[in-house]
Amino acid sequence: MNPENDRFYLRAFYGLLLVHFLIWFSLGMVFDLHPDTADHWVWSRYLSWGYYEHPPMIAWAIRFFTMLLGNNQWAVETATQVITLLSFLGLFLLAREMFGTRVAFFSLLTLEATPLFSAGSMILHINNVCILFYLWAALAFLKGFGRGDHKYYYFTGLALGLALLSKVSAVLFLVAGFLFLLVSRERRNLLGSIHIYLALLLALVIFSPFLYWNMNHDWISFTAQLEKGLLYSKRDWNEVFAFWFGQPLILGPVLFIFFLKGLWSGIKKFNQDYRFAYLVLLTAVPLLVFGLAAFRGKNSDPVWMDIGWPFGAILVGKIFSDWLSRVTLKKGSLVGGLVFLTGWLPMILIAVHAFFPLFNIGNLGDRTLEIRGWRELGEAVGKEYRHYFPNHQKVYVLTDDYQLAAAVSFYAPQQPIPYSFGKSKRNIWVTQEEIKQNGALLLCPPGSCEKDQEKTRSLFKKINLVAEVPIYRQGQVAKRFKLYYCSN
Repeated sequence: MNPENDRFYLRAFYGLLLVHFLIWFSLGMVFDLHPDTADHWVWSRYLSWGYYEHPPMIAWAIRFFTMLLGNNQWAVETATQVITLLSFLGLFLLAREMFGTRVAFFSLLTLEATPLFSAGSMILHINNVCILFYLWAALAFLKGFGRGDHKYYYFTGLALGLALLSKVSAVLFLVAGFLFLLVSRERRNLLGSIHIYLALLLALVIFSPFLYWNMNHDWISFTAQLEKGLLYSKRDWNEVFAFWFGQPLILGPVLFIFFLKGLWSGIKKFNQDYRFAYLVLLTAVPLLVFGLAAFRGKNSDPVWMDIGWPFGAILVGKIFSDWLSRVTLKKGSLVGGLVFLTGWLPMILIAVHAFFPLFNIGNLGDRTLEIRGWRELGEAVGKEYRHYFPNHQKVYVLTDDYQLAAAVSFYAPQQPIPYSFGKSKRNIWVTQEEIKQNGALLLCPPGSCEKDQEKTRSLFKKINLVAEVPIYRQGQVAKRFKLYYCSN
C-alpha cells in the first residue's frame, strides 16, 4: 500500500461526500417533499412498532431529526442526506476492507454516477434506511469472517436487526450470507459456529417488536406485501419489463454495462477469492429474487434492487481502479465523462423540466409534478382551515390517495391529521368516529371527486364545495383540486 496514495483518495472521498451533500440537500430544499417522504413523516408523528406494509425504522429516524430541528423540511432533508452519507461511509469502508482505499473511492464514485443513488438520495424512503443498516451488516460480517474475530458477528446481528426493522426485504442478507458460507468447504465450517446463531438471535430479538405488532394487527404488513407480490397469480408483462428494463434507467445505460461486466468478472473469480463470491451473492440474490417476483407480482419497481447494486458498485470500482492504472489520463477522463454524462444528463433535464417544461408529456404523465406544487396547495388548504376550524387544535383532511393526504398534512400550517379511503388500513392514527365528531375537509382532484364524495357520505351528512385550488407552473395550470367542508 502507498500511504500517500491512500491519503489522496481518502481526502477525495470526504470531498465527494461534501459535494454530494451540498448539491442534493440544496435541490431537496428547492423542490417539495416527495409524497412518499411526506407519508413517512406522517408515520413519525404517530410512533408505533409497525405500520401498514412496512416496519417502523423510517418513522423513528424522521422523528429523531424533527425533534432536533423541528417539524419542517429542513429536518427531513437533513435526515435524508445524513442517512445517505452514512450509507456511503459503510460502502467505502466495506470496499476498503476488501481492496484498499483507491478501489473504495472509485466504488463510491460509481454509485454517485447513477441516478438511483445520486438524485434518488433526495427522496427519503424506507429503502434508504434499509440500505444504511444492510451495508453496515455486510461490513461487519466480512470483518468477522476475514479477521476471524467473533465480535463482528454480533455487530452483524445488530445491524441486520435494524435493517429488518427498516424493511423486511433485508432478510435477503441472510440468504446471501448463508449461500456464501455454504458454497465453500472452508467457509461451511462456520455454519457450526455458535456465534453465528447467537448473532441471528440478536437480530430476531431486535426485529421481534414488529412481529408482535403484526400479530396483534392481523399480520397486515406481511399480507400487504404478499398480496402485491407472490400471492398475485396474474402475470403482468408490463411489470416484468418495468423491472428488468428499468435497471439501465436507474443506473445509467453506459454504467449498467459496467455493472454487468463487474458482475461477470466477479462470477469468474467466484471460487478463487472469497471477496468476489461475497459481492456477487450480495448483488445477485436480490436481483434474482425481485426479478423473478416481477413475473408474479402486480406491482414491480426497479428501485427494489437498490439493496444489491451498492455491492455491484464495488465490483465496478475494482474494474475502474485496475483499468485506470493502465490507460492514459485522456482515455480515462473520456470514459469517466461518458459514464457521468449518460447518468447525470437525464437528471439535469428532468430537474429543468420540473420548473420549465421541456417535454410535451401532459400533466397526468409528468412525474416531476410529484415534487412540485404541494407548498401552494398546503397554503390554500390552510386558509380554509382558518375559516372553518378556527382555533381547533386538531383538524382532519380526507382524501382517497394517501400520498395526497400526506403532502397536505406536511405543508398545511395546521398539519392536519390525514385519513385516506384508498387504503383505510393505513390510518392507524385516527378513527372514523373521531373524524365524524370534529368535521373535516375533503380534498380531491376534479376527476375523482364524485367517487370521493360517495365514500365521504358514510361519515358526514353535509358535504359542501368551498374552494377550487389551481396549482400553476409557468403560468399554466399543472394541477387542480376541489376542497369540500364536511360536517354533521
